[in-house]
Amino acid sequence: MGRKSPYLQGSSKGQWVLGLLLLLALIVIGFVLRWYYQNTKQEPVTNQESSSQLISEPTNSSISEVEEPEKAQFDKQALEKVVFDWIDSLPASASSTASVSIVDTDNTFITGFKIDRQYFTASLYKLYVAYEGYKAIDAGIYGPDEPYLSGKTRLQCLDAMIRSSDSPCGEKMWTELGKEKLDAAIKTYGIKNTSMVNLRTTSEDVATLLSLVARGEGLSEDSKSKFLDSMKDQDALYRRGLPSGFSDTVTVYNKVGWNENLEYHDASILELPDRKQLIVTVLTSGVGTAKIRDLAAGLEAVLVAN
Repeated sequence: MGRKSPYLQGSSKGQWVLGLLLLLALIVIGFVLRWYYQNTKQEPVTNQESSSQLISEPTNSSISEVEEPEKAQFDKQALEKVVFDWIDSLPASASSTASVSIVDTDNTFITGFKIDRQYFTASLYKLYVAYEGYKAIDAGIYGPDEPYLSGKTRLQCLDAMIRSSDSPCGEKMWTELGKEKLDAAIKTYGIKNTSMVNLRTTSEDVATLLSLVARGEGLSEDSKSKFLDSMKDQDALYRRGLPSGFSDTVTVYNKVGWNENLEYHDASILELPDRKQLIVTVLTSGVGTAKIRDLAAGLEAVLVAN
């Protein structure tokens, strides 16, 4: 009666084996879960960091843009007031007219008055001729040192037609380059209301040309430098308008044109004390140089204070 049943002995062994198998299964499952966790837990953290960067970068950029707005290079409203006050000060006469264009060196319009009104070019046509003349030298079509006119070389004539408004040099090169060809060339620069055949132009078109010169667009560095030098150092006879209205703190690269006592035009590239540049062109009839000097003084009061 003290012996255990064989059935009970087999049952006990089976339970022990089953328990061992369950333990092994738990150990295997534990290893699998541990491996899975270690190999996948970094991905959510990385994504979170990337998302944080994507959110924070535009936010910082936006704050920077708001805190540091780009300051306008010139005070447009103040310059506009100077121009229109000056226009109002002109003689109330049908024979007194004026056109003013003010642009930056990228030819971005700042302000002006009757900018597309046409006038006889007078000697301003030489600006267009000189620009194409320098381009022809840069392209190797003509030699700068070849004899040209009255003992002057071609390069000396280019200088003289701007520095001292030498008409024989200007007229010969105007004809040589071809009046119709000049017309076609300048139209490709956006100069649309100027005729090199009939010698008519606008303050807007002259400003466009001077913006090309100021940037040196289409010119070699040497040609640009020579062109500007011809506009800078001139006899006082050719600097009675805009140049004489500015103080010595403003460098004025200028070309003048006049038709006896009727028309007087000034075309200037201004270099301010802070090295910023601005283009001012004034075409007038029946106004006179004294009034043009007044305009220059008014502009400087704004430009130098800006």
